[in-house]
Amino acid sequence: MKFFRSENSKKTRSISASFLVIAVGLVLATSVTVGFWQIWQNEKSNIKYEDERLTFAVQRVVKDLRAVVEDASRNVAMLGGTPPIQGILSSRKSGAIPEIAMVQETIWKDRLAQIFLSLAESDQNLMQVRLIGNDGKEMIRVNSSAGRATRVKQKDLQDKSDRPYVLETLSSNRDKINYFGIDYNRERGVIEEPRILVMRVATRVWGKDDEPLGMIIVNINMSKVIANLAFVIREPQQFILFNEQGSYLSKPPQIEAASVRARSGQTRLVDKPRSLQTDFPRLAGNMVADWVGGPSQTLGLVTEDYVARVSRIRFDWSDSEHYLLAAVMTPMAQLLAQNREMKQQIILFTALLALIGALIAFVLTHQFVKPIRQLSNAARQLSLGAPVDSLKLDGEHRNDEIGVLLRSVHHMASNLEEKQKRIGAILATAKNPILMINRRGIIREVNEATIDLFGFSRHELIGKNVSMLMNEHDKVHHDSYLRHHGTGTPSKIFEGGREVSAIRKDGSPVQVHLAVSRLLIKGEVFFTGIMTDLTELKKVDKLKSEFVSTVSHELRTPLTSIKGALGLLRSTSTDALPEHAGKMLDIAYSNCDRLSLLINDILDMEKIEAGKLSYEFQSFDTVTFLEDVVETNRAYGKQHGVSFELDCPDEPILIFADHCRLEQVITNLLSNAAKYASEGEKVIVSAEPDRESGRLRIAVTDFGSGIPEDFRDKVFDKFAQADASDTRAKGGTGLGLAISREIIMAHSGVLDFETEAGVGTTFYIILDILPEEKASTEPEAA
Repeated sequence: MKFFRSENSKKTRSISASFLVIAVGLVLATSVTVGFWQIWQNEKSNIKYEDERLTFAVQRVVKDLRAVVEDASRNVAMLGGTPPIQGILSSRKSGAIPEIAMVQETIWKDRLAQIFLSLAESDQNLMQVRLIGNDGKEMIRVNSSAGRATRVKQKDLQDKSDRPYVLETLSSNRDKINYFGIDYNRERGVIEEPRILVMRVATRVWGKDDEPLGMIIVNINMSKVIANLAFVIREPQQFILFNEQGSYLSKPPQIEAASVRARSGQTRLVDKPRSLQTDFPRLAGNMVADWVGGPSQTLGLVTEDYVARVSRIRFDWSDSEHYLLAAVMTPMAQLLAQNREMKQQIILFTALLALIGALIAFVLTHQFVKPIRQLSNAARQLSLGAPVDSLKLDGEHRNDEIGVLLRSVHHMASNLEEKQKRIGAILATAKNPILMINRRGIIREVNEATIDLFGFSRHELIGKNVSMLMNEHDKVHHDSYLRHHGTGTPSKIFEGGREVSAIRKDGSPVQVHLAVSRLLIKGEVFFTGIMTDLTELKKVDKLKSEFVSTVSHELRTPLTSIKGALGLLRSTSTDALPEHAGKMLDIAYSNCDRLSLLINDILDMEKIEAGKLSYEFQSFDTVTFLEDVVETNRAYGKQHGVSFELDCPDEPILIFADHCRLEQVITNLLSNAAKYASEGEKVIVSAEPDRESGRLRIAVTDFGSGIPEDFRDKVFDKFAQADASDTRAKGGTGLGLAISREIIMAHSGVLDFETEAGVGTTFYIILDILPEEKASTEPEAA
């Protein structure tokens, strides 16, 4: 015993030290990793959030800027169509005495000037409104400043014939709105002080007889507009506006301050003017030529210096050379400045967390390793086969290593016993019969529900082969089934269960649904079967079938009489009835057909489910058969606006099938294709034999909208319709495809479909071709 203590003491110190190093190391590594990840994630999320704010800000700026220019465009177009324009032209060509004509023209100019004044006072963004003649000289000019509009005297009007914007506008097409870039306002060729940025919007004005009067031009006070746009931007965001050359129209604060100092002589002006290319080269490099931009499209850029969003603004989309660049950016230093305090807090918190974690790891490691060291002796004895009862005698209630071990063992034993009782209670109270067998089929466990279902006592079942509960057919295959599935091979009964017929003690059969699961316990394979008694369910299903059959048969006789009476009325009294009564008669007759079809489908479905649908197999030529079916249904296709086209080989293709039932299937497929094909399209019926495999593929293809993806797995369900409105709009019972598939399965064939949305659907049948040596011995269809 002393030897074991000495050995374990040495090992315990080694394990304790290792655990302590690992635990403390993991805590420190985790804390540092989480801390750095939190810092990085915080910076990343802040940049992402700031980018979203910049996107919103630049879109807002672009929207407001475009609104100002679009208002000016509408004003220019409106002024060009005012009556004074026509009045001025009319007074010039009236043929009156020159003095009178001049007075009339002056009156019209005064009226137009009043309109200019009203517009300038109502739109605070307008700086000038002018009428310039064909000779480039100002005819009327209104200035607006500080919310007050004044008309310029005749003697102060200027000659603008040499200005590029005048020449370009006078040479432009009618109704074209001309936009000119933003520059400083000039009066008599000199930049006006204080400097004001203006944007000019102009259009030519014409008379009723297409005689040109000149041009209307408004100057937008862009300095004021840009100042208003800057209010949308919040610190630390900065708004910058460039023209297409990259020159500043609105500068960020630090650059504006540098420009002011330079103009005041406080600093020396650099040789090269500041621009987008010089101050923000990476942003300029991203402004590729093929990036058109738009009111909602922005270009983002994140650098070590700033986060930016840029939008390209075009007022004339036919002019690709002139545009504005609106940028909103946030300096990275200011954006991350708010993170520094949080970063310090995260570092402090991480350090504190690491320290606390290390202390906790040290304490927990000591606490966990100490019992292990104390229990090592007892564990060794138990591993050598010492019984638990022998340990109880030595010190079950002691607090040393033996006591801890014994209490743990007894605690585990108690838990196992409690779990076993719970499982036993579940099995005893379960309503479903449950039994367990080994891989040889010997019953190892059953519950009370199994005893009640089969009538055997517990001792009559335990230790017996489960085949005693099986019918003769299942008994024969039972042993091979266990050998096959004992390896874990998937099967239907494992995946979802299946319905089987079991035998009670008195020999009476009972239908049950059996689901089997495979268990591996200590290397041995067991099977657990859970059964559901289907007796009551079968009774209900039988009552349902009898009810449907009775109702269908009872409806058929009166329905036949009603249909006959309606047909007689249609054939003998059509001329004597009013038009609306005749339509009602046709509707009633058509509904009788639909109801008759529904009853026939229900009866067929009931026969199929009962296994009573009879077949008369015979050999016949598929090509001739398809020609007859297509010809029979051709009128139905025309009724729905489609045509049937047959694509078959010339040589006969013999099959062995029920002629009438196969015709029923093809007719149903043609009916569906006609209903769902696009009007005017063809429905193609084809037959493709594969002599090598001995299989025949009969296909019906329509070029309609296809089958919706969420309905494709329900196509062959009973009463299935792709849309609830299909029953009324297209007609049908929803049973045709279900019946057709059962018929084809009875022929050992396959009925399936291929579909593509917007292209169409192909339903195809795979049947066996009758071999030539059998064709001569099988009866042929008459």
